[in-house]
Amino acid sequence: MEKSFFPNRALFWSFWANVIYLIGMIGYFLMDVFNYIRPNVINLSLSSSIYAILAGIFVIDTTLQIFSVYNISRNAHRYYAMVLSSIFDQVGSHVYFLGALFTATALTNSTTIAICNGVGAANFAMGAAINMLAPGSGVVHLLANSLNLLGSLCYVLAIFLTNVALTQSIVIVGDSIYVIDAILYMISWFIHRRMTTLEGEPILLASK
Repeated sequence: MEKSFFPNRALFWSFWANVIYLIGMIGYFLMDVFNYIRPNVINLSLSSSIYAILAGIFVIDTTLQIFSVYNISRNAHRYYAMVLSSIFDQVGSHVYFLGALFTATALTNSTTIAICNGVGAANFAMGAAINMLAPGSGVVHLLANSLNLLGSLCYVLAIFLTNVALTQSIVIVGDSIYVIDAILYMISWFIHRRMTTLEGEPILLASK
């Protein structure tokens, strides 16, 4: 890629945040669908390790979001909403990763893991809700934020369900929403890059 592909550091970090987010969500979607269609084909240890890796990918994603926000002017539209949302995402990703790590290593009981997953999902939902309170410009970015909230609410709902099959189905629905969401954020990034390059518009974070 040529240097001018990234007009500034904020767009550089948000681009890679979007890429990592898309990779992670495709990974979750494929794993959840495969485990639903072919349960027990992948042994529990390997499956748990893959989920821990996927959760780790989101820690990287939220860290890149922080880098992107750090490079945005405090006078930018949505700045404080982006900061607060990024904090919730950062906490959520780390707690979720901790739960996945506990599952893979069997270091603690299922109750602690469930609490980690619940706290993680709740933080993602809070971050998405904050984005909706201070929406970005453009239909694509608004739709991406809306789907992000919907996907996170699917995960929160799944935590409270006791029927395993229903829980898996709702998680897969959430995964598919998140995949579409990730694609929309990527499209939004290119729209914002064009605005910045051609029109000198103020930077808006073109990711969650």
